[in-house]
Amino acid sequence: MSDYNKYVLAVNKIFEVIGKIKANWTDKDNLTYIANLEEYKQTVINGAKDFQAKKAAPAAPAKTDAPAQPQLQPIGTAVSEKK
Repeated sequence: MSDYNKYVLAVNKIFEVIGKIKANWTDKDNLTYIANLEEYKQTVINGAKDFQAKKAAPAAPAKTDAPAQPQLQPIGTAVSEKK
């Protein structure tokens, strides 16, 4: 199972439990706390989409500030051949 699938399953389980708690608790303070948690649901969904997009995108080569290495000539080839 991929990391993305594990992440999605864990998030779904968390919000499933939150839904069950919300349905069974009647205390207004607790319901307010649950509502505050549910505000993060879209943020978590967006994070999952970003995570999936980064996994699907090919990795770009890292940029370096080092100067380019000179190209080496094949062995047996003179650096400057004059005819």
